[in-house]
Amino acid sequence: MIAVLFRWEIKPGCEQPFKEGWSEIIHRNIEKYGALGSRLHKTKDNHWLSYSQWISEEHFINAQNLKDKHEEARVKMINAISKAYDPIVMVPMLDHLMATELSHPHLLP
Repeated sequence: MIAVLFRWEIKPGCEQPFKEGWSEIIHRNIEKYGALGSRLHKTKDNHWLSYSQWISEEHFINAQNLKDKHEEARVKMINAISKAYDPIVMVPMLDHLMATELSHPHLLP
């Protein structure tokens, strides 16, 4: 398993289209390309970061630059980005991340 960290700066007023495009691409990657899920974060200094997990680096590479029915979502994201940073591919060494309550509905009060 690998994890990939992405970082972007988003144009003012383009946050919603970016989130919509990001969500569609993530679901595509989960359904077709071996992604194990992702989280999107926003920092206090207005950077957007996405942390995703993949079965392997090969699965991650295969999901890149593919022209498919989700190209519109990719364009939506690209048009919202003012600056994109190179993704960082990471191999987990230790894992103490807990599942969220939403992924375990039986834990909700």
